Amino acid sequence: MRLDYPLNCEKIFARFIERKNRFVVTVYVDGKVAECYLPNSGRLWELLIPEKTELMLVRNQTFQKLPFTVLACKKKDQWVLLHTHLTNKIIKSLINENILPIYRNFRVISEEVEVGKGRLDLLLEDEKEKIYLEVKTCTLFGENVAMFPDAVTERGRRHLMELKSLAEKGMRTSVLFVVMNPAIKFFLPAYHIDFEFSKTFMDIREKVDIRAVSLDWDSSFSYVKTVKELEIPFEFLQKVLKEKGVYLLVTYLDTSKSIVIGKLGNLHFSKGYYVYVGKAKRELFRRIKRHKEKSKRMHWHIDYFLKEAKIINDFPILTDKDIECRLAYSVSNISDAMVPDFGSSDCQCRSHLFYFQENPVYKISFIEIVNHYRLDMLGFE
Repeated sequence: MRLDYPLNCEKIFARFIERKNRFVVTVYVDGKVAECYLPNSGRLWELLIPEKTELMLVRNQTFQKLPFTVLACKKKDQWVLLHTHLTNKIIKSLINENILPIYRNFRVISEEVEVGKGRLDLLLEDEKEKIYLEVKTCTLFGENVAMFPDAVTERGRRHLMELKSLAEKGMRTSVLFVVMNPAIKFFLPAYHIDFEFSKTFMDIREKVDIRAVSLDWDSSFSYVKTVKELEIPFEFLQKVLKEKGVYLLVTYLDTSKSIVIGKLGNLHFSKGYYVYVGKAKRELFRRIKRHKEKSKRMHWHIDYFLKEAKIINDFPILTDKDIECRLAYSVSNISDAMVPDFGSSDCQCRSHLFYFQENPVYKISFIEIVNHYRLDMLGFE
């Protein structure tokens, strides 16, 4: 999509309703329902909360199919840029104006640079050398830590490999992660979400210059006030990049029914959503994959339940810490009910399966729990 408007154009405010597909959202704007173009293919589940998230829009040209484009969303008191196409333009401007210290005295000489079968965002040049630069917009962050990506990205991993390949041929390469929150101090790849991307991130670190910055916007969200480079704790990442930890399964039971749950016997389950808290001392992702298989040997309480219920979301949390019961307690505090003794035969918890009348994925309290355990209690600060 060609951008025909500057950041200082008129802003229109709206309320998010739903995401129709990857690039179209429905909103309330000026008292009416409208469809808007969303130039961001990320999952954005922790940002786009139905009926709650405030959006900042810009009006499209009359020849364009949809009347508005989403520019940003509000998280607490902070506007978060969602328009990934604009990020490259912003970084290009900061580099050319010599505001970005990482690439001081370089200028952008080309965009969408063809490399092999793909493209990289920018090609920079100074008096002595060139830099192939890939720019990534980061919208996933907690109090102090930001992560990328917010969903599995094979395309993003391929970009890292392309940069490494160019570096091995003697070219200078860099990847820049741009975080839309000035309060952030640290950046990490989202190893809970995309384990393969995170392994590649570590694999290229000796050959590709990996950087991260946070941007601080003015109150009208029209221009960047300051740029701050973020710390990347590689040693911490090396320690935690293991397939072990805890996980949440969000499941849905489409009708009330009785289910025989192993030695617990015949239990009644109401129609609705259930969140299961589990752990895996190894092969965490394989454990989650097993839960999704319909044909398997019945072993855990959850196996019996999943013969009738459907998994709609899973949230792995990689950690060396034994936090399963602590996580279960957190979920219990926001649930509507629990299933007594379910999944807790080897601990002192009352349950590890919790009932919600509405989908918890759209509850701010549930999102805050996931982000707390994934982002805010890492312990390396």
